[in-house]
Amino acid sequence: MALFDDLGFPGLGSGGYSHGGGGFVGTGDPRDEMPDFGDGLDADEELGLDTKQLRDAVLLVIDCTQPNALSPLQEGGRSLVAEGLAAASTLLKRKVVSAPEDKVGIALFGVREKLNPNGFEGIRVLQELDRPSALRIKQLEAEIVRTPASFEERYGFGRAVPLSDVFWTCTTVLNLAAPTKQFEPRVWLFTSNDLPCELPGEREAAETRARDLRDLGVSIEFFPLPHAGAKFCMERFWERVILVDADDFVDRAVVTLQNLERWIRMREHRKRTLQRLALHLCDGAEIGVSIYCTTIEAKVPQPVYLLNENNKLLKSETRNLCGTTGAILHPVDDIETFVELAGKRVYMSSPEVAETKQFGEPGMHLLGFKPATTLQPHHRIFHSYFVYPNERAVKGSSALCQALIDTMMERKLMAVIRYVARRNATPCLAVLLPQAEVVDEDGIQTRSPGFHMIRLPWGEEIRTVGLPSPELPPPSPDLAAAARRVVASMHLGGFRPGCAENPVLQKHYAAVQALALGEDKPAETVDVLQPDLKALEEKAPIFCEWR
Repeated sequence: MALFDDLGFPGLGSGGYSHGGGGFVGTGDPRDEMPDFGDGLDADEELGLDTKQLRDAVLLVIDCTQPNALSPLQEGGRSLVAEGLAAASTLLKRKVVSAPEDKVGIALFGVREKLNPNGFEGIRVLQELDRPSALRIKQLEAEIVRTPASFEERYGFGRAVPLSDVFWTCTTVLNLAAPTKQFEPRVWLFTSNDLPCELPGEREAAETRARDLRDLGVSIEFFPLPHAGAKFCMERFWERVILVDADDFVDRAVVTLQNLERWIRMREHRKRTLQRLALHLCDGAEIGVSIYCTTIEAKVPQPVYLLNENNKLLKSETRNLCGTTGAILHPVDDIETFVELAGKRVYMSSPEVAETKQFGEPGMHLLGFKPATTLQPHHRIFHSYFVYPNERAVKGSSALCQALIDTMMERKLMAVIRYVARRNATPCLAVLLPQAEVVDEDGIQTRSPGFHMIRLPWGEEIRTVGLPSPELPPPSPDLAAAARRVVASMHLGGFRPGCAENPVLQKHYAAVQALALGEDKPAETVDVLQPDLKALEEKAPIFCEWR
């Protein structure tokens, strides 16, 4: 499978075989992701798309109980409270771009006044769990630049609050504003205190409330931010409440918070099933499968046209007019379609045209097997899809699919199939490359089992290019050795597809953000595609030797 890994068919890091294949990542609108195999109607129904998509709901909880909560974590840096508020602002900016239907909320505990649905002392909901907006971001930006003295005067800090009350408040806020049937609730907890509960009763109550929170399907993401020189020990309390690996967790959490700034303008794509079809192996044997899109080009969103008087959406209509009289033509009674054949017009009605596009019901039909080595890089003319068994559709699909994967991997085969994407779609030839499950040393899955489906070109789509070889003398051994040194010096360590952001999209979203927030000018974006001039200057002698 090394060949296909090099061709860019990445594995998917989600759970093992599950009913419905949840946990894979699809991108954008599915009608933009499907190849143009036909002009099917009612695309959502025909593709078998998930109609119920869970939105994200994040409640950021910031610890203000410590006396040094407003003191800089590092010399010249921001305080714990400012870091938490900055993370909330970053998240809101990201959601405005990537997922405006999600919800974000902010809560402080350890402050002077109470403002929460449970009426607990010392807990204030700074912003309700609601959709992101430019107004909310502006309000939060004003809180970030507030001085410690102004923050103390407005909210206060350093008040002891039972951690069980904090978790209880999180449960209430999420239940009221983000029901689990519609949202995937998360709590981001920021603190510098590694022992918030000293008494056994307080610890037990906090552990119970945290367990209740997780039982409701709430994911708790922990951000320990100790002050410079201070040590944060997870073993003292938090490892019993937050289910994480205590080893180097604090360092990794700080890195995650730093990387949050890079993610602002990276579009977040929903987990969704692109299609649910049947893979027919032979008469009486079929596998229910779900299809996912793993990689797709991200584009600047299409503009939306509004009426400048009231900003209402404009609706476009298309009408056919007679070129002679200017009268509006009826699409059925007044318009005919034809195909020109041997200089004559062969008239066809719309139902007859639709009938010529019928090539059977949507699905996959196995045609046979070929050695996997017969697939060449130039055979890949479209992005791949990932095929995963759908146990809900056909019982036993997971077991049969696993047996097929094991056999194909053992014999180094690929399956050739006939693929019809949807009704009224033309069939295409595709191959299924098996992928075995891969787990790391901790037993966590890093690659899911299934098949990569690659559309093959038709005979008419392959072009033979014959170019004469340049008549040049063979390179000398010294010149070949110099070329090898150049290639070795330009090796990109750690590079992987998807590690670089599209500078066009980054600049577009920065401009949109500036307009929405009323900023003077868009934020500077980094073009990661620019050559590293310093590194090239250091390697100039190697290039000179090659010349």
